[in-house]
Amino acid sequence: MKWGILSAGRIARRFASAVAVSATEQVVAVAARDAERATAFAGEFGIARAYSDYEALLNDPDVEAVYNALPNSLHARWSIAALQAGKHVLCEKPLATTLADGLAMAAAAQAHRRLLMEAFMYRFHPQTITVQRLLADGVIGDVKQVRGNFAFLLDDTTNIRLNPELGGGALYDIGCYPLSYARMAFGSAPQKASAFVTGEPVDLSLSGLLWFAEDRVATITCSFQSAWNQRIEIIGSAGWIHLERPFNPTPDLATTIAIARGGRHVTVETVTIPAADHFRLEAEGFAALASGGAPVPAIGAMPLTESLDNLAAMEALFRSAATATHTVVHQPTLTPEWPVGTSPGY
Repeated sequence: MKWGILSAGRIARRFASAVAVSATEQVVAVAARDAERATAFAGEFGIARAYSDYEALLNDPDVEAVYNALPNSLHARWSIAALQAGKHVLCEKPLATTLADGLAMAAAAQAHRRLLMEAFMYRFHPQTITVQRLLADGVIGDVKQVRGNFAFLLDDTTNIRLNPELGGGALYDIGCYPLSYARMAFGSAPQKASAFVTGEPVDLSLSGLLWFAEDRVATITCSFQSAWNQRIEIIGSAGWIHLERPFNPTPDLATTIAIARGGRHVTVETVTIPAADHFRLEAEGFAALASGGAPVPAIGAMPLTESLDNLAAMEALFRSAATATHTVVHQPTLTPEWPVGTSPGY
């Protein structure tokens, strides 16, 4: 498939470098508001055309699919414009910053018969596909809990992730990963959500609790205020699955999945997954689905229904945090007879 890229930023560069070594995909155009930046980007990756206007790229007849790597606040506007121009759209996460915008994007994709997918590249990595198959086979029984976190220290005060007008914040940038993983693992949308947020004017850290049907729970944390870390734990009635780098595995390194079997006394095995570039696999997988007109499978891709569910969950988390729907912990007062560090009877 012939691709056009909206943006010349960091994630666009990562996508272009992955497609450059693909045997089937080709980037033929790039657009950025800064003409010099677009030209430099095109020269770096051998792209035929560079535009300083997004509309010009959408009007390029050679472009079959658009990779929308613009800031979060521009995802809906330019994805809808691309769909209306007859292009398939792979849109960076989050799909949008509101559920209403996400629904409008889905409606445009349906009206123009084009594929729209949120670019959660980890869904195409063999590591994730292996986990999905393990869950489908019931290896750990019924999934009861999912715990996920993603964090890194963001000390650049000029970073667009800190700009509320551009859709900044930890949940949109990295919290959406453990959220989407929980939705995938449970196979259904959450019913209730609660969250605590620190930071302003965007969420710098967020801790969320999500309730699913049948007494299933997910906890997610994301932060720009702590050292880099990411992890997923899926706990079932007959075992658990742990992943140390579930969201952006290093493309030239193998990954591992720890699998425990047993309800009380577990045996643990480690499965090694060969190295893979999930950005390249994402581009190739998306193109195959778009070219074939096939529905997005539940294993190995990102269904639009899940993206919409995740937008609804993010809105619920933000509502909870904004309304402070939590209970204050009342600290006990120790009497003089109970010195700190002692207990009655000892």
